[in-house]
Amino acid sequence: MRTIAFAILMVIGLHVQGQEQEGQGIIKTNPFGWFAGQFQFGYEHFLSEKLSVQVMPGVIFSNTTVTQGDSLFFLESFDATRLGFIVVPEVRYYLGDVAPDGLYIAPFGRFRTVTTTVDQDDASTRKRTSIGGGFVLGYQYQLANGLTGELFLGPQFKSSNTEYTGDFELYEDLSLDDTEDTGIRFGLTIGIGR
Repeated sequence: MRTIAFAILMVIGLHVQGQEQEGQGIIKTNPFGWFAGQFQFGYEHFLSEKLSVQVMPGVIFSNTTVTQGDSLFFLESFDATRLGFIVVPEVRYYLGDVAPDGLYIAPFGRFRTVTTTVDQDDASTRKRTSIGGGFVLGYQYQLANGLTGELFLGPQFKSSNTEYTGDFELYEDLSLDDTEDTGIRFGLTIGIGR
């Protein structure tokens, strides 16, 4: 609940600040997520030379395989579909340079929910919801024509809840997505702005 409230405050802050500092931001995406079926597009808005806020919402859509059987030798595979969304709000402080260039540290929140449905048995679903946060250390740099690139890495902590319907618990999902309470958040984004 706190992360959702934080995200709402961030969006309100973006709206208010956007009226005062028109054109002072970057639209960006994380292309690594596309390969995992996580399509995030967000916006970083500069509040001062050292401080910015960012919100990265996204849609999660991919196909996977689940198995069912009594032993390792008698497993049957079934197609399944994953569908959900994610939102990651953060506040950035640039440590030496003027935003958006240079090294920064950013505490962030994270909310993610994904429902996996067995295609041949659409009454069997698993809904996994995670809420948490952490911080990253990153480096953002400006390229030509307003393009930007950045890398980031840091610890994240979360709490997950899983709900099942139908016979989903009889299936084995080898992806084990988003089940750990601690982990590493890392990535690369590209953007355009200013």
